[in-house]
Order: sequence, then C-alpha cells, then structure tokens
Amino acid sequence: MIVATVGVGSASATVLCANNTSPCTSPYAKGTAIKASLKAGTSARMLAGFAEVTCAQSTISGSTATAGSSTETVRGLPASWETGSCNMTVDVIKMGELEIHHIAGTSAGTLIGKGSEVTVSNFGVHCIYGTVNGTHLGKLTGSSETGGTATIQASANMAKVAGGFLCANPAQWNAEYVLSTPDALNVKAS
Repeated sequence: MIVATVGVGSASATVLCANNTSPCTSPYAKGTAIKASLKAGTSARMLAGFAEVTCAQSTISGSTATAGSSTETVRGLPASWETGSCNMTVDVIKMGELEIHHIAGTSAGTLIGKGSEVTVSNFGVHCIYGTVNGTHLGKLTGSSETGGTATIQASANMAKVAGGFLCANPAQWNAEYVLSTPDALNVKAS
C-alpha cells in the first residue's frame, strides 16, 4: 500500500524535530531513518472500483533525503514498502518520494506523495494507482500531540495510472500508521 501520508503548509521552514520547541532546537539530520507500521487492529483499505482491497499488514521504512530548513522542505525516500494479509494481490511497482510540510501552530505536517505506483489484481483485473503530480496523502501528527509516538493518518485519492473500466478513477485509500523509528518525532518550523 501507499503511504506512504489536511491543509498544505508552507514548503519552507519545515524540519523534523526530536523535541517540541518552536523553533526546533533538536532537528533530525539528513539520512534519519523512519519506520511506520499499521496501527494495531486496523487495516489499510483501498476502494478500487471493482473491489475493496484490504491489507492487515503494511510497513514503510526509509530515510530523509533532506533535513529541511527555512528554504527547503523535508523529503523522504522510502526504501521498503511491504504489505501482507491482503484480500487480493497488491504489489508496489515504484517507491516514489514523500514531502512533509509543517502545519502552522502544530507539531504536525501534511504528507505529499510523488511518483509511487501500486498495482492491485483480482480475478484477472489489474489496476495501477499512483501519486501523480504530488498527491495529498494525509497528516503526520507529532509525538507531542499524540502523547506517545507519532502517527500518520492516510486518506488519499489515488489516480488511476493504468487499467480498464473496472478500475475506479480515483481510488480512495485510507490507513493509520504508527512510527516506531525515531522514538520521538515532531514536525516543526525551523
């Protein structure tokens, strides 16, 4: 599934922070590892026209490609995106890239996906969906707001890249992820 991740904030002045100060006094550096898995007891769901795809397992991991600053947004490069226990075949074709934009007055950020593609298949029907031209994926809520670990609430309309008339355009994707790495993460102004 796509993360894979709400109003869009400014492309500048965004950093990932270990603490909850404004401005951030403990920013994470470029190359910081990030890992998120589905929240316990939930499933990732995609309404793809011909069927509702559900996966009971989904994990995304990667690292930041930029640290963010007053002139640069935070970008991430997913290295692994695994799904399991799905009711039909789900394959990640392209990993793509994520951007995180700070939401003013919070320790949260908007997730934007670019260049990822996923195929779903069932009974000979194959549909490919993706994050084309920067798809709004959802919201990353920081540790200070959740009172524990950071979370990602994904709710996105995924564009149909390929497939027949049975493939919805767009497909609606929803999932809730919990970050396990890093231990504390907040989206802040630089």
